[in-house]
Amino acid sequence: MRVLRFLLVLDSAVLFLLGVSFIFLPQQVLLAFHFRDLPVGVNYLIGLWGCVFATLAMGYFFAAMDPIRNIVWVQVGIARGALECLLGVFYMARGVVTFPQAGFGIIVAALITAAYIIWYPRRTAASTPT
Repeated sequence: MRVLRFLLVLDSAVLFLLGVSFIFLPQQVLLAFHFRDLPVGVNYLIGLWGCVFATLAMGYFFAAMDPIRNIVWVQVGIARGALECLLGVFYMARGVVTFPQAGFGIIVAALITAAYIIWYPRRTAASTPT
């Protein structure tokens, strides 16, 4: 359970930092992900994405206090990571983005998904009510 709590807090911290960066530094975020010469209106979409990340971070942080009671947040983490990974691979396969643009996100999403699955709380004979 300690590892799961750590994962939730780590995911929360990363998402919060990304969220704040996306909200307040959208142009720098675009450059960090190797996107150049995009319309300034894209900054609005990046900022909205930052709002999603920041609020997800709060949910993961509070779920870390009692992961069993808040197991849905672990399930959301698995779904989010899997979807991020699949979407990145799909867009790379179509040639919309390159590995320098999407590779880091795909790898991190795959790792966090695998970690949540590995440390997902499982029922055991000792934890089953009689």
